[in-house]
Amino acid sequence: METLNMKQLSDDRSAHQVAGDLDAMRALMHDSFRYVDSSGRQFDKETFLDQYVDPTAIQWIAQETVTFDETVRGDLAVVQLLLEEKFILGTNAYEGRFWMLHLYTKEDGVWLWQGGQATMINEG
Repeated sequence: METLNMKQLSDDRSAHQVAGDLDAMRALMHDSFRYVDSSGRQFDKETFLDQYVDPTAIQWIAQETVTFDETVRGDLAVVQLLLEEKFILGTNAYEGRFWMLHLYTKEDGVWLWQGGQATMINEG
C-alpha cells in the first residue's frame, strides 16, 4: 500500500508544480528542503518555489513520469524517477529527460518532500 501512496504523492507534487500552485507545493515540502538541479545549482524551499514553481518565473508545458521506483524504510522514502520535461524559464525553452532522486520523510504521519537532485540524461 505504501507504493501507491508514494506514487500518488509524486504525481501530486508534479501536478502542483506544473500548475504553479505555490501554496500546495509549500505544504508538501519539508521546511529543511534542499534540492540540486541538473546544472548543480542548490535551492532551499523558498528559492525552489521561486525558480521552479512560481508561474511568473517558469511556464510548465509538461512534466511526465516515464519510470518510477521507490524504496521505503520506516519514515524515509527514496524515489527514483525518469521525467520528461518541457518548460520555459525566462526566455529559454527547455525539453529533455531528467533522472531525479527525491527524498521524502514522514513526520507525524505525513509524508513531506525533503529534497532531491536532478541529472539531465544525454540520449544523443
